[in-house]
Amino acid sequence: MKWMPTIVVLVLAVLSLAALLYLRPGDAGRPAGDVRRGPLFAAGQVPVDQITGITLKRGDDPALVFQREGDTWSQVEPFAYPMDPFSVRQLAVQVAQLDAVDEAQLDGEAGFSAAALALDPPEAVLTLQWPDGSLALQLGRRGIAGRAYLRVQGEQTVHVVNQALHDRAVEMDVREWRDRRIFHGAGVESDRIERVEGGSRLVLERELRQWSVREPVETRLDPVAADEIFHAVGNAQIGGFILDEPDSTALERFGLAAPVATFEIVTGRPAREGEQISRVTETQRLLVGSTIGAGSLERFGMIEGRPVVVRLTVPVLQALFPPPQNLIDPTASGVNPADVMSLRIRGPEGELVLRRDLERWLAPNAGPDGGDLELHAPHVQELLDQLTDLRAPAVEIQVYPRDLEIATITMYGHGRRPLDTVRIAREPDTGRWALENGDNVLRIFQDSLAMRLTPADFGIPADSP
Repeated sequence: MKWMPTIVVLVLAVLSLAALLYLRPGDAGRPAGDVRRGPLFAAGQVPVDQITGITLKRGDDPALVFQREGDTWSQVEPFAYPMDPFSVRQLAVQVAQLDAVDEAQLDGEAGFSAAALALDPPEAVLTLQWPDGSLALQLGRRGIAGRAYLRVQGEQTVHVVNQALHDRAVEMDVREWRDRRIFHGAGVESDRIERVEGGSRLVLERELRQWSVREPVETRLDPVAADEIFHAVGNAQIGGFILDEPDSTALERFGLAAPVATFEIVTGRPAREGEQISRVTETQRLLVGSTIGAGSLERFGMIEGRPVVVRLTVPVLQALFPPPQNLIDPTASGVNPADVMSLRIRGPEGELVLRRDLERWLAPNAGPDGGDLELHAPHVQELLDQLTDLRAPAVEIQVYPRDLEIATITMYGHGRRPLDTVRIAREPDTGRWALENGDNVLRIFQDSLAMRLTPADFGIPADSP
């Protein structure tokens, strides 16, 4: 077997080459006399939770500067943008958790120079700052087996470390660290929402704890729809980042120079100035541009004050821009039925008054002897429910059709104080009902709705006084 020595020689050559590659700093580091293995920094040397500023400089790109205020991280350079606290904090966490597996002293020889290890200039410089200290790291190129080169700025020793920090600080798309929420700190405790879409405008305003519709009509906001719109505001997220710092030409290309729609929410917050507490307002405004492509319903967008073109998904657009009529309370009146002490019905057969007496309902002067006639209470309660609790299948914003009116019902509270008047119209051909209480919003019911509007409907004899 004359070929056996040849194989042995080849194997030894391969092993020697592998050993050489391992020892070369161009691939995994050059062992020094006193090699440090284990955590690069001692416990507490990198105070992660005290860090208030992080700067990341990648090659010739502009430096990214992040600052922390409380639990909030924001990018302040090259432009302002809110960041995801977890993602930014991970930079500091990974520095604190760096494991050194080898060391090398630069000697200027080929393969052992700072330039050969991509440390002069470095691929990135990461600087952490805290109240009483700072730390700057130069990140070089990566080698084999998940290793990479790193140097503490101001020192000569090169450390061979695990690649996790390099993966994030050198390679990762920094846009993935941004906070994807469209609105911050906005919701039911805000003060105003103004939405413009095409030529129509919707305005919602809060007075004390009550939200109402102000435009296109003044009316009540549906509590169910209110929960949905504020949930949408609090959960609306960007679908993706398209372009940073667009110029005017780019804004026109994305349809953002003249947006097709805007969504603005105003939130007031208390602010302390010395001994004085004042109220400051913050306005957040979303701009909606053109569709992203043919056949796509997704759109380009931008949050005012953040120079970044973003992608807006269909679910977000649908949640923030429902038809105005979907936000309007579909009940005919916002009166609490328990507060109603009497009803005055002006119907097709004249005027009828119904009065509450504890748990009873009476028709005054309708008894056989001219006294009060006790009515079947569920019949009156049914009418009250139709006026105050029954949700219309459809809502239309239009002028009340006075020519189709068949009745009005006024509800009174204690002391004969009028609470609300509901006007009732009915289409003669379709039989559909329209109920309205002065806001030019029609709550539409099908012809199957049965409303009690005459004395006979309540069991009052025709010959009653």
